[in-house]
Amino acid sequence: MENDGKESYKDGDQFEDLSVEYECSSDESDDMVDVTVYEAEADIINAGGLEKLITDLTIEDILGLAFDTESQVCEFYAKYAKCYGFVSRKDLKTVDANGNINTRQLVCNKAGERHWKHIKRDNRQRKHRAITRVNCKARIRFIRHYRTGGYDKVGFTSKDLHNHISKTRRGKVKDGDAFAALAYLFSKADSDPLFLGKFTLKDGRLDNLVWADGESVVDYECFGNVLAFDTTYKKNVYNKPLVIFSGTNHHGQTTIFGCALLSDEKSETFKWALKEFLEIMSGKLPGGVVTDGDRAMREAILKRWNEIISKYGLAENEWVQVIYNDRMKWATAYLKEHFFGRIRTTSQCKGIHSLLKNYVDIKTSLLEFMHKFSEVLRHYRNNHLTADFDTFYKFPVLTTCLESFEKQAAELYTRNIYKLVKDEIEAAGALNVTECPNSGDIVEYSTSEYFNHQWEFKVSYNKDKDLFACECRLFETHGLPCSHIFGVLKHRNAKCVPTSLILKRWTRDAKSDFICSTGE
Repeated sequence: MENDGKESYKDGDQFEDLSVEYECSSDESDDMVDVTVYEAEADIINAGGLEKLITDLTIEDILGLAFDTESQVCEFYAKYAKCYGFVSRKDLKTVDANGNINTRQLVCNKAGERHWKHIKRDNRQRKHRAITRVNCKARIRFIRHYRTGGYDKVGFTSKDLHNHISKTRRGKVKDGDAFAALAYLFSKADSDPLFLGKFTLKDGRLDNLVWADGESVVDYECFGNVLAFDTTYKKNVYNKPLVIFSGTNHHGQTTIFGCALLSDEKSETFKWALKEFLEIMSGKLPGGVVTDGDRAMREAILKRWNEIISKYGLAENEWVQVIYNDRMKWATAYLKEHFFGRIRTTSQCKGIHSLLKNYVDIKTSLLEFMHKFSEVLRHYRNNHLTADFDTFYKFPVLTTCLESFEKQAAELYTRNIYKLVKDEIEAAGALNVTECPNSGDIVEYSTSEYFNHQWEFKVSYNKDKDLFACECRLFETHGLPCSHIFGVLKHRNAKCVPTSLILKRWTRDAKSDFICSTGE
């Protein structure tokens, strides 16, 4: 094939394919690639001046390969296919006016599929042949590149091309990046009726931004009784503080409620973000908030404390002053009596940030961040869907001695939460339960581990209201009935757990019931 041209051909569909260059090609028919591969050299190839196993080649290595003839191209892919357990064949090609091949696509021999008209034909005289093509997507496209001299004479590598494209793209977006990002959010709102966002402008430029899509709004409505957020992440091109509002869903998994990009770390800015986020969520207040020890956030909380003291005239109250001086002890005492959805620290926020690092870096523009953040959301929501599938389509094997309680838990709770409840049911089998002297409508029980009376917890039972309470406070803090309560239920020969001990937000129907109610 002649090789003295000065023009190059670039495939328009390259982003879907793995494309490399070759300089010449033959005009063979589209058929199976028949190449004899000797064992001694079957998986070795020269990539960038280095001898590498074919199985060790990266995408960058393959993109940098160059071949002199089409036969070399076919031989390489035949070796590549052999290493990965399939056979290659020739597929589509394009030719120039002189009949020279410009592009050649090689595919797996199982690529494509039989046309439906051949399968459904009524007047067949022979039996169907076995189906051998199952639409396998393995493929590679080679592009004939006209040039004089070797690959090393070009002076423009694939990495240079990537950097050039990236630089050009950033140049186009730079001035209008913020408004391009807003346009992207507006487009999301057009297709998502529950999508909401709030933003402020300063001197004609984007200042602060907070937003949440429809699924996040639904998640907050169902699981927003505990809100966690961290303000330490700034890895973006504008060095803006990034605030991610998150919580836990009914599987005990991290779920993202919304996101904010702020202009600074002042307490007033954080107050604006919280206010607008709650407005997006129809004003629903969380039962508890977990955040990091950010100084501005502490100032915002302190300002709120002073407002409350001033409002009720408690500035000179001695008890209030003593309580405030002991504020470092508040967290432990408060958490023991209040539900925080198994969230004690902002570690789950740091987990989100750790995942986000895989998608964005310091060069990421605002518009690119919007797209990447959507990918992070998809990652978490795929985990949610997997957990939903395990909950609704896989029933666990019952193994405890309290089978009635375990079966009820398996039918009510999500699979992840069921495992936690099952641990409590199993522990109940090793408890001694003693009924204390009756004191009216409230019956008290003393529970302790078998052969270990060091740890003793009292359980009270209100017969009129069918309510249980245990000193360990597991139900109050985590929303799960504890082993001590299960021990008392066993002692009372109960057949099922009362509804007062089943927290709706941990059940398999926690979200579906809300979705059904909004659709009515």
